[in-house]
Amino acid sequence: MPHLAPAIRSGSLLFLAGQLALDNTGQISGDIEEQTALILQHQFAVLSQHGLSANNVVKAGVWITDKANFQRFDQAFADAFGAHRPTRSTVVSQLAVDGALVEIDLIASFEPLTF
Repeated sequence: MPHLAPAIRSGSLLFLAGQLALDNTGQISGDIEEQTALILQHQFAVLSQHGLSANNVVKAGVWITDKANFQRFDQAFADAFGAHRPTRSTVVSQLAVDGALVEIDLIASFEPLTF
């Protein structure tokens, strides 16, 4: 288990640690769409534990390992968030765990969002 907290609240914000697409056996598999969907499913569960939902997300930080996967990642991200469009940064980078194609961290707000 990594030395980190899954989420920490500071004022009106909840910061969620970056997550990889680890299944319930601790393994990573699947393509970029499957990994993105699983990560966001896990992140949305953490939000729910704090009384929040995907609609409270104000910022996503994303690392993908291959620029060629960006469009497919973006579609999976859009599918997970629906009409809600948080701000986001996406960087192409190596990840620390073999097989990981994407890592996502989130920042959510306990206050109503304005656009």
